[in-house]
Amino acid sequence: MKGRWSPAQWTRYWQTGTVTTFHGRFAHNYDGVVRSHWRGIFDRLPRRATIVDLGTGNGAIAILAARYSRRRHRDFEITAVDFADIDPVHQLAGKAAAPHLSRIRFLGRTHIERTTLPDSSHDLAMSQFGFEYAQPDEAAAEVDRILKRTGGIFAAMVHHADSAIVRQARDGLEQVALCEQSGLKALIRDLHLRLDVLKEQNSDATKDQRAIAFRTGINEQLAHLNDAGARFGDPGPMMLFVRQSMSTFDPSVVSGRPVDQKLTMLEDAAAETEAFRKRMLDLVSCAMDDGDIDSLVGKLADAGFSIEQSQPFMFEDAYFCHALVASR
Repeated sequence: MKGRWSPAQWTRYWQTGTVTTFHGRFAHNYDGVVRSHWRGIFDRLPRRATIVDLGTGNGAIAILAARYSRRRHRDFEITAVDFADIDPVHQLAGKAAAPHLSRIRFLGRTHIERTTLPDSSHDLAMSQFGFEYAQPDEAAAEVDRILKRTGGIFAAMVHHADSAIVRQARDGLEQVALCEQSGLKALIRDLHLRLDVLKEQNSDATKDQRAIAFRTGINEQLAHLNDAGARFGDPGPMMLFVRQSMSTFDPSVVSGRPVDQKLTMLEDAAAETEAFRKRMLDLVSCAMDDGDIDSLVGKLADAGFSIEQSQPFMFEDAYFCHALVASR
């Protein structure tokens, strides 16, 4: 793999039932200029086009194709592959995308570099933030192999090392590191254990010097993290860790729960932060720079593709990703 990503990590992520990797604007699927971009690609396809979505995740772009096919009275045949062990039909049941899933054949645990699809069989190979997770030379060769020799289109949006998304991922990694360095988790754990002992002894926790020291340490680290958060445009990852960790003291959340359950909640918060860290490492390590893009464009040109588009893709005045469209 180009990066360090693990299929097990992404399998767990897609099991949460998210459609995209975004939890704000694109929580329900891509819209706006991103969706318009893909509609422009779909407009070029024949009525019974064969499409493969590479690195599909839970099928965001495949779902856009299926919705387009249904609304425009097309008959697209859509295959979606991912190296993670995906199951969108189950994970997205009951969500807005569910009615379109029956139009898509999902192939989990399938490499982009080795899709097992027939030679010269597809009109469109597309990818949104998936292609770059593969070995680029092998993936480009696979795209060449599976696309039709005449009229085949390759369209991808890939993470670029200078994009706003990758910069935000780097910020997220820095925030996670600050959380780990703060020692907040250990202080919270130690205070919970001390409070449990004091409860058994029927002692006054407000006068216990060890409990006071732990509380003081927690407050100091919370203040430190709050100050550090001002450096980031979006301190969300740091604040989520703090909020989830401190919820173990919230009576409305933990009232009546034994200490072991509170510590489990604390471990769950730490595990979620660690999972986020791994995803951001994957994203940063797999992002393509200008040299990577030039190399991919060169390989596609050598394979007989005409490069129609290879440029930054802007979204709300920010460098969202790099868009590439090639055809033959």
